[in-house]
Amino acid sequence: MVALPASLAMAALLSAGSPPPAPAEPGAPAPEGPAASQPEKEPAAALLRRCMAAYGGERAKVRLGRVKVTGKVTSPLHPGEVGRYTRVFNRTSRLRMEIAFPGGAPDVRILDGVRAFRYGEPVAGPIAAALQLHAARLDLPALLLEWEPRVMDEGEVTHQGQKVRVLGLEVAAGQRIEAGIDPRSGRILYVHGVSRGGPREMDAYVVYGDFRKVDGVLVAFAEDSYANGEPLGQVELSTVEFPDDVPESEFLP
Repeated sequence: MVALPASLAMAALLSAGSPPPAPAEPGAPAPEGPAASQPEKEPAAALLRRCMAAYGGERAKVRLGRVKVTGKVTSPLHPGEVGRYTRVFNRTSRLRMEIAFPGGAPDVRILDGVRAFRYGEPVAGPIAAALQLHAARLDLPALLLEWEPRVMDEGEVTHQGQKVRVLGLEVAAGQRIEAGIDPRSGRILYVHGVSRGGPREMDAYVVYGDFRKVDGVLVAFAEDSYANGEPLGQVELSTVEFPDDVPESEFLP
């Protein structure tokens, strides 16, 4: 697996995630070994429905389809600095992300369906793939329910000392997301995104925390991002809105 350069690492921070870090060394969750006796595993379909209910059921399906957030971001790429973070998402594969660190120009990235832009210019490759994976993970858990027949049960792993169930979905050719779901609460604790469609494989995770209810919908206010086991940064949300409509202008380069 090729390590991400700083520029691509920031792309992943903007639109992908991290491996659930172990206490001593970062890395992907460890698969569970065989046991002498295991309780019967909950069917993936039942787990998906409990997950959707945990996020707010039908209300969450609708509200999470259009989300606007603001917050702050820190990153090893900008040591000692705190940046401004904004994100607008529309379920129609539309995403606008902006990060601005003190003294620098805002880094604006836009996904408009199959088109991707950075600084107003069309982009492809890793940045476009990262934005596409990010848009997919923002549509969880509804996306998994929508494509339930294609969802693959990846079994159990250990994430931060607890067992989670992993459900995977290929969202496009060469692009895959895997959601680590707490079988007790139904919450998605991390999302693993993989893109193998270009010259460089991208393997990234986002780990969620600080879950709160906003207008009856469960939202993770903390997002820790990693790539290839290395920390990329942390996003802490301060506001979360579910607008009735998102202007087209939000997704213009």
